[in-house]
Amino acid sequence: MATKYGFSDVREQLIDSIKEAYPTKWEDPGTGKVVGESIFGLPIPHPSAVLNVFLEQGVKFALPIAAYRAALGGFSSLISDKPGTVLPRLALAFTIHGMKAVRIRLALFAHLVVCKMSLRGCRDDTCALSVNSNPPRQRMEALNMIYYAMVTGSNRDVLFSRLLENIVCANCAEAPEKVYSLWCEMIWKELPRMFGVAKSWEEV
Repeated sequence: MATKYGFSDVREQLIDSIKEAYPTKWEDPGTGKVVGESIFGLPIPHPSAVLNVFLEQGVKFALPIAAYRAALGGFSSLISDKPGTVLPRLALAFTIHGMKAVRIRLALFAHLVVCKMSLRGCRDDTCALSVNSNPPRQRMEALNMIYYAMVTGSNRDVLFSRLLENIVCANCAEAPEKVYSLWCEMIWKELPRMFGVAKSWEEV
């Protein structure tokens, strides 16, 4: 409505209010009170509906995270036919491509981390990876949990979560968490390109 009726000041205020929920810098995810579509309050809109609004209104800075948030729901959510949620064909194609790219990169990384942790073991008897108190089968179950946590994240959101603290001891979690953060930062840098928004955040 701000665009239609020429209320430029209203539009600027609305756009400014969503910047915290749709950050453009890696340092900002996780520091804000709200993420993505939650900024709009109850009832929380479908992420594809939000992506549609941003596309229609040219809110370019928010498109990478909006597309990422839409991809978190998976294929069934992306092909929703509810009013307002049907994405344009090109936007749908790029969002599906980005979803696959994020998942493939995280699966490869998680595989490398789990392989390294399986060779290392842990001397802490309270840790799920303890070689002193847990048989190989239990350690394998813990490694599977670690892999699942890294691939799916908390609430399926890989860029805004801590993953391993409740699975293994702090000592075992520290190194993978640091590497995981670096890996996610690399994915963050590629989000605009992976979701077909721009070649880089600078271009956004």
